[in-house]
Amino acid sequence: MIPLSALGGSRPPGPDASGDSAGGAASAGAPGSAPAAPAASEAAPQAEKGPTPEQPPETSADDAVAEVGKKEGLDPLMPIVIPNQGEDSRPVPKQVQCLENGTDLFKMFEVDMNKFDASQTRKAYHKMATFVHPDKLGREPTDADRARFTKLKQAYTVLMDEQLRAVYRQHCFGIAGTGGCPPQGHEAALSKALEMARELRKMGEERALVLYKAAEVGWSEVQKDQDGRATRGDGRKLAHKFNIFQDISSEEDDGELDKERRGLSVEQILERSPKYADKFLDKVKPLLVEPKVSKSAAGGAFTMLEEPKLMDLLNESSKTVQRHVRRCRTSLKQMNWAMTSLLAHKDSPWRGLEVKGSLAEHGCVKLLELMKSGMAVGKFSEVHEEEFAKLVDNLHRLYMDIFERRGQELLKAAIQAELNVIYLLPESGGRLPDGSRVLLQDLVARADLNGKAGKIASWDFALQRYTVEIEKEEKKKETEAPANPDMFGLGDVEEDEEDDTEKNQIELAVPKKLMVLPKNVLVDLNTPKKSLDSLVKDWNVWRKRPRSVSATQDAEAVAAALGPPLESMANFLQDAAQAVATGSATGRDGAELIADDTRQALSNARNLAAKLLGEEPQEPPKAPPLNEPAPALVPFESETVSQALKEAAEVAQASIELNKDKKEKKRSRSRKRRRKRSSSSSSSGKKKRKK
Repeated sequence: MIPLSALGGSRPPGPDASGDSAGGAASAGAPGSAPAAPAASEAAPQAEKGPTPEQPPETSADDAVAEVGKKEGLDPLMPIVIPNQGEDSRPVPKQVQCLENGTDLFKMFEVDMNKFDASQTRKAYHKMATFVHPDKLGREPTDADRARFTKLKQAYTVLMDEQLRAVYRQHCFGIAGTGGCPPQGHEAALSKALEMARELRKMGEERALVLYKAAEVGWSEVQKDQDGRATRGDGRKLAHKFNIFQDISSEEDDGELDKERRGLSVEQILERSPKYADKFLDKVKPLLVEPKVSKSAAGGAFTMLEEPKLMDLLNESSKTVQRHVRRCRTSLKQMNWAMTSLLAHKDSPWRGLEVKGSLAEHGCVKLLELMKSGMAVGKFSEVHEEEFAKLVDNLHRLYMDIFERRGQELLKAAIQAELNVIYLLPESGGRLPDGSRVLLQDLVARADLNGKAGKIASWDFALQRYTVEIEKEEKKKETEAPANPDMFGLGDVEEDEEDDTEKNQIELAVPKKLMVLPKNVLVDLNTPKKSLDSLVKDWNVWRKRPRSVSATQDAEAVAAALGPPLESMANFLQDAAQAVATGSATGRDGAELIADDTRQALSNARNLAAKLLGEEPQEPPKAPPLNEPAPALVPFESETVSQALKEAAEVAQASIELNKDKKEKKRSRSRKRRRKRSSSSSSSGKKKRKK
């Protein structure tokens, strides 16, 4: 058996029962193991040769586990006990006390067991490693330090492996219902997970032996003639030498597809549908452009042969055909799942392709089943050729439909890209649309909010201000090594807690919404920049894909007619993307400089896209207004209704005028009375003075 140190870790001595069952104990012939006890019949010869080497004392399984923590080069897949240093023991940092107090692995790494996050687990591991790694302690590590670090690696190994994590979770927290198991706690669950890990490692060792033997002597036995020369022999395989089910198995593909499908909403499926279409076009292309299936044409196109040589293709490269058909089946399965999920959605891009997709997937599955017999016997029949021809025809029809539909989607996206960008540029003639991402700047009263990002929620026509919803920034927990390794940074921990409290108090003062003037917002062009870059990438990939041309069409004429417009569209989109990227990098002044160039490039792309779609190019609507628009008057088609409304409006206008006249008369009379009273009072006062 190959030494375990060469395959990932050394094993501790001692006959551990669990280690033997999982390949933990070394065999009698393995290097480093103790020699076996001699038999009774061999005692005399050994006595003549000399004394027998001293045998190591036998230890029980519990003693072996206890001795693990006192050895260097510990194995993370074996049970580990951290030794007690007695009076010389140092205090354990509170950040890694969870390694010894029976805390479960999910709490230890601060991750959700229902929604596992590998990146968060990796961050937590590196955070705790700063306190237990022998190279970061700042002193000579003890046996307890090495054991503690190995125990951390053990926990990390179990949690990052999907199978080990499932076994640990099942035995630690239990499974309710029939066939389940009661919760057994952290220690028992960790023991079960490590036992499975050792079994998996043993399987890996056996596989390594097989690969090593194959690399040294080859997969087949070398036959030699009488003179010692190697004979070529018969290279054909017999039926029993084929592992048919492994060649055809789709368990790995189905597992990956199930992971991707899990938890997706309808909107997310709709967003990922173009990705599924591109994946299908990429997987089916090698099968359609095969020289025995089609012939190349001008402009990178291909034309299907009237009589493809499918039988020759099956006999010459059956493995290659099998691999291509398996990939097509995987992409078709994902695409048909998206079609079914969006069957009732009004914006489904798969409308009308459901039957063709199902036929193609069924053809792939049927051909793969039929190829088992042909590959086992080493010969294919007319049945294989007929089914292969049906599959190629279905894949070709589906390829043409998805290729054309994908091009139309990209042209419509080019038209929509103008509406997503031009309103964000300076001098657009209006305000920013709701939902635009902006950065706050030049705030005097709240200078601490300058530079924060947010989204425009609404526009107040009366105050002429934006209402901005400020985005919450995700806190990143930064951990540093303790300043004083001997004292484990206890003072630093208290200071960090005080700093965190102050930060939380400051963050509570950040409002969720804020009303600001237009001059205090700066448009964030990163979002349109990313969308334009993605559009340019998808367009270039699409136009470079081979186009199917029928035998009756002139491939050179098609390439001459479509080549220049498609290249011009790529240039227009590239110019717009570069201009927006420049504006995003240079701020407000840069956005003003590139505004005209961006509008011109997007306008050219919109006109060309409308022309390729066979539509009339339409100018984009005006930007959202700064002032509140007047209510629109809706004319009535009925004459009686319009006449009645007209008379009612005239009566209302007349009543308003009468009310105005009455008010003016009342005001005039009241003014005359006031004047008379004031004049009479003044005259009576003069008379009194004269008297």
